[in-house]
Amino acid sequence: MPKNQTTAAQGARQDARAGAKFTSALRTRQAQAARRSRRMPVLRFLASGGRDLYELVGGIAATWAQQGQRVLLLQEANSRWRTAGLVRRGRRREISVPTPPEPTSAILWQHPTGAGLLAHHTFVWNPGPMTASDRAPLQVAVAQARDDYDVVVLLPDRNWSFPDRDVATMHVAVAQVEDFPHTDCRIALPDTFEERGIPLSPEQSAAVLRERYLSFLFGIPHLPVELSGLILQVREEIPVDDAYLDGVERDMDRAGLRTLGWTTFTGFGTGHRRLPEPSELSCPDFLAPYARIAARLHQRLES
Repeated sequence: MPKNQTTAAQGARQDARAGAKFTSALRTRQAQAARRSRRMPVLRFLASGGRDLYELVGGIAATWAQQGQRVLLLQEANSRWRTAGLVRRGRRREISVPTPPEPTSAILWQHPTGAGLLAHHTFVWNPGPMTASDRAPLQVAVAQARDDYDVVVLLPDRNWSFPDRDVATMHVAVAQVEDFPHTDCRIALPDTFEERGIPLSPEQSAAVLRERYLSFLFGIPHLPVELSGLILQVREEIPVDDAYLDGVERDMDRAGLRTLGWTTFTGFGTGHRRLPEPSELSCPDFLAPYARIAARLHQRLES
């Protein structure tokens, strides 16, 4: 061990001299040492649009927190502040220096014993011009989180479809399915509001899902990244049984997309960039649809 390196017990004694309880301080120091000794996963979700992803991300993160994980949501500040200094007066355009918003932090959920935690921090990732690529504030925030959190989830302001090779260590794709493709060549039945079509096999349905809802992954102008999994978020109730979905998952696995699970989004949207309320994040009924996805994704994080 290098000289002058503070062990967990030595650090706990220092905390005890400052008034803290030794056993509690020791557990905290040991947990921090364990986090520093392993690579903290930094997760980035990839999707064609991010408007309806906040409920999904919040549900997964809250499930991890209630299972004892310490999770940090790092959210990029809304970029509209950059144009707040442009004021038009007739044909003239007056320009003032826009003021970036102040960072905000909040604890969304915390276990009484401190075993699990879900925190949320919003700040400006890139303080320079819109064309700049200086992401030092985000890199510093992730580095500072290594002592206190088990996993960090990135929430970009825009461009959910672009991977993050500088900071993120894992990427998960989300297919936002508006209309589940279980039939094709559909026609409207006369004098009714119903449609009839030719049934698709699970393999055909999987191929349509990839072409229709994962096309944003093709031709990304960045270097490719390895996907750790795929989540399918369906807008309405899924019109097929579990056996059909198992066939779709097998074909996705064959194509190199490991399916983490399905979730149905039947609401009208949580609003742009709005995470679920703390009361929702602690509600078992709200978290139940995300339990299986969170468990599968946690296994990928640990591996």
